[in-house]
Amino acid sequence: MYADKTALHIAGQLLIALLFLGTGVMNALWKQQQHVDRMVDAGVPYPWFMLWCGFVLQFVGGAMVALDWNVRLGAAILIVFTMVASIIFHRYWLVEDPLRRHFHVSNLYGNGAVIGGLLLLM
Repeated sequence: MYADKTALHIAGQLLIALLFLGTGVMNALWKQQQHVDRMVDAGVPYPWFMLWCGFVLQFVGGAMVALDWNVRLGAAILIVFTMVASIIFHRYWLVEDPLRRHFHVSNLYGNGAVIGGLLLLM
């Protein structure tokens, strides 16, 4: 595990994994209903099922990256998760309030940077 990687590479890989695992725990324990309500508003079919599918992707991909086991597949799983979550939760073009719209655009840019980091892991 991590035998062929530099300390900086390991730190970066663990920080990326922590992002997904930490937010996954927070969302699964405290924010389920909030996410389901937003998914219903966005017209996502079977929102509870889809939410838990997202949690599974988030935890499995995050664990694979954290444990340095099949990192390319773990990163690919997290890329798919991030893209789908961005499409569902950051539809800035539907937001009228300029401040809230800016929040969603900023999140999309941040998610793009996270995808860039995941691509580097691949």
